[in-house]
Amino acid sequence: MIRTWCCLFIALSFASHSLAHPHVWVDSEYRINIEQTQISTFEGTWSLDLFTSTSLIAEYDTNFDGAFTGQEKIDLIEVLTSFDQYGYFMKLKLDGKDLIPQSVRVKNIGIRDQMLWLTLDVTLPQTIDLQTSTLSLAYGDDELYFAMEPLEAGLVHLSGPLSELCTPLEREAFETSVAYWIDLSCQS
Repeated sequence: MIRTWCCLFIALSFASHSLAHPHVWVDSEYRINIEQTQISTFEGTWSLDLFTSTSLIAEYDTNFDGAFTGQEKIDLIEVLTSFDQYGYFMKLKLDGKDLIPQSVRVKNIGIRDQMLWLTLDVTLPQTIDLQTSTLSLAYGDDELYFAMEPLEAGLVHLSGPLSELCTPLEREAFETSVAYWIDLSCQS
């Protein structure tokens, strides 16, 4: 268990920007429920690549039942919380200025189609009114060890009764580690 992650983080520590290339591929998405145009929380989701998933499942699904339960789940969540030091690779901006979440926690983990997935609960440092402000969202690993790829359906999934009032606009990213940005605002 520790061996797998130690090797991963040692490799990450020594990766040079000029020689770095992704070793872990992650399908990523933000899920935002728009009950009202002011938001203070949302979810992030990851689905890890087959190779990484297989390694982690073999290491942490100790009873080989195809699910993480009890101590298995606790142990894997503890390992995944080490990504907190990297901000879970989330990139957020409020009206063009960097925004750091107040907290991010691993809400759930599971196995779907032999792939490890996880859900993150994100709490913003303040409530954001999407009628008067623009929230920009992206994922990216500045060390280029993790390739944070948006889902084919898009980086942001909106739900809730007011989601139709909100427009997620894709914007080109100039950062090497970011596929693209989504600028989210709502019109009434």
